[in-house]
Amino acid sequence: MSMLDEVIKVLTYYHGENNFNMNPLVPEDVEHYARAILDIPDDEYILAAMRTSFTQFHRGIVIGRDAIYWRNDNKIETTVNSLTWQQLSEQKSQFRAHRRTVELGNGAVFDNIGSLNKTSIIINLLDLLIDRYQSQHNSTDGFIFNEKEEMTLVKSIPNNKKELKQQCVESAADAETVSFISIIASLFNKIFRHK
Repeated sequence: MSMLDEVIKVLTYYHGENNFNMNPLVPEDVEHYARAILDIPDDEYILAAMRTSFTQFHRGIVIGRDAIYWRNDNKIETTVNSLTWQQLSEQKSQFRAHRRTVELGNGAVFDNIGSLNKTSIIINLLDLLIDRYQSQHNSTDGFIFNEKEEMTLVKSIPNNKKELKQQCVESAADAETVSFISIIASLFNKIFRHK
């Protein structure tokens, strides 16, 4: 079985669950927005993506051939927003599942708020993928796929990343504003309903 087949076997178990999609079924707009907002290199092959927000992609995690990339709510601090498979492999013993966040070691934190997947499931998925990565017996940062396999994963790379990134920032701000307004409206309703 090829390495891509092994990785797909792991990802298939999670595919379709709670906004978790593997390629080629990651919606193109989600992949394009994720590439823009997370500054994912054009030569990176995206294996899967999971949104933790309702917008195109202003929060969530992307699983790539060479690394994982994520974006948190601005309230959740992290030292980095991406880790190569080599780094994940080295930090695996430091993974910790909390109620709403996943510690990935050395101050790297993934914000799982908004996801229906438990944080322990995220760690389980990463553990299984790290096991596949380590089975390569190679010191590369990422998975080794042959060229033909990689072509099945690639979608068109957006040529308007700057514009997409701006749209993501604006939609994230809009989402936070809507959320804040709905909280205030809810409080007013409760106050005036009791009077």
